[in-house]
Amino acid sequence: MRYKIIASALFAAAFSTAGLAQSTEYFRRLSGTLDVSASGQVSTYTLQSAGVPAIDQSLGNLVESWSFLPQKRMVTQVPYKAEVVLTLVRTSMEDKNYTVKRVEFIPQKTALSVRAPATPEEQAYCQQPGATPRKDIICPGVMPNDPLITAGVISAEAYIALRMTETGPQAAIESLYLYSTQNSKLLSKSVPAAKQKYAQAALDWANKNAVALLQDREYALARVEFALSNNKSAWRRQEKVETGNIDWFTSAVRAKTVYVGQGGMELK
Repeated sequence: MRYKIIASALFAAAFSTAGLAQSTEYFRRLSGTLDVSASGQVSTYTLQSAGVPAIDQSLGNLVESWSFLPQKRMVTQVPYKAEVVLTLVRTSMEDKNYTVKRVEFIPQKTALSVRAPATPEEQAYCQQPGATPRKDIICPGVMPNDPLITAGVISAEAYIALRMTETGPQAAIESLYLYSTQNSKLLSKSVPAAKQKYAQAALDWANKNAVALLQDREYALARVEFALSNNKSAWRRQEKVETGNIDWFTSAVRAKTVYVGQGGMELK
């Protein structure tokens, strides 16, 4: 979803700020466009280079394998064009292996499933903790107010697993990453505060937007970023804060939630 997860709902955070290990990972987002035929096949595409020929070749094979379900809810007619954004992760700059963390599909010239608040009424909704949940609006995350985070220029990116239960949405931190402009070395004095404050900020964001991000799905994996500075690195170094396992977010569920579609786009 483009806006990179309710009141009176149940939320459980699988996160502890004590004794968490960190590991370095490298992230890159690649954008492109797809031309999708009436049968749902990718006919042509453009995609940014990852800067590594082996990864580019592998990604090309992946894109060519995509096939989409018939678009019943799309305003535009087939064939159609869509934007795509892929988030890749690898463990080192020398590693030719990578993991696809997230793929977002946004069809052009069609009504999107969710969007950022645009009117004063929608912006007011985002400020109301007890407002009736909306499916069409994704409110922005609120940056924690902490001088240690600001002093360390520490930004964060969180992935949140969601599921719908009989009592309402449930959310847990799937992964939390910290990054800094200070030569990629996080200041030790700032890290404990950053872990705690950013985890809470991500869950607060989830609390507001879970219904919109789940829509009618049983599970979802959402992303929110809190950026203090513009990191221009081709592959951004991030420190992953280990958050433990979520028993209901299995490998099978994870595989189904990596791909996020708007406007009715859904992989077969």
